[in-house]
Amino acid sequence: MIEPETTPESAAVRTAHERRLAAAARLLGDDSPTVVAAVRRLLLSAGAVGREALTHASQNGDTAARIRARALLRSFDVEQYLQRFAGLDLDSAGWSSPEPLLAGAVFASHMVRTFAPDAHELRHKLWREAEVLRARFQGRSLNLCARMLSEHLNESLGYTGGEASPLELEHVLLDRVVDGRVGVPVTLSLIYLLVARWAGLSVSGVGMPEHFLVRLHGVRPVLVDPYYGGRTVTKVDCIRHLKSLGYDQVREYMRDLSDREVLVHYLRELQRTASHRGQHDARRSLGEALSQLGTS
Repeated sequence: MIEPETTPESAAVRTAHERRLAAAARLLGDDSPTVVAAVRRLLLSAGAVGREALTHASQNGDTAARIRARALLRSFDVEQYLQRFAGLDLDSAGWSSPEPLLAGAVFASHMVRTFAPDAHELRHKLWREAEVLRARFQGRSLNLCARMLSEHLNESLGYTGGEASPLELEHVLLDRVVDGRVGVPVTLSLIYLLVARWAGLSVSGVGMPEHFLVRLHGVRPVLVDPYYGGRTVTKVDCIRHLKSLGYDQVREYMRDLSDREVLVHYLRELQRTASHRGQHDARRSLGEALSQLGTS
């Protein structure tokens, strides 16, 4: 591909445009909300050049300009993760592929906090545990695989529901739970799903009211409850529990979820936590991601 020739006129125009944006970025410290709002719109619409001006202002402007520039840089980053989230292929992976599910959870985490680890870092931590299990699963029955999965993640590594609170980010964000080992049902189930798939199993999520399970697929599927130590539960146990809570139509809560639906549960949990913490920008971003998944 032949690059277009840069003429002195085009270079001068670009330089002038960059200078205007740099001058505009300095106005982020202005006392007028109207001026700040206009500058914000201008810089956000300017793409990479606007981001460059914001980066300079975040380091060299006055205090107000630096704070507002950093907030706008965060908006640029979140928009990037929203675009990457929208590009995920969640419908063709099936219940044996962990990668799209991991990527979706990581992109969502970046919408909530600035310094979340990337998918490669989390993959490394979970994949090595899956490799241990993959060797052990060879030639074993599904029931035994379920027990070995739970023993490894719960007893050996310490993943548990414990005193997990859905209002604490450290118990909801995937990377924080991977490190802290205590999490809410949907996040612990994400870990079980990812590890089990890398270990060679076909597994899906099962979304129940205020709870979440994992189903291992085989001739006789097995349900495990990651929140309660990965214990095995029966379908009859679940139906009885649902009916005790007043749910007569239980089929909807016992079906296998697609990865898209698993992420819906995870994003809604994150959104609830962000709302509780007053993170309104994060709540809006997660709402946009939920819309991309076909819900709200």
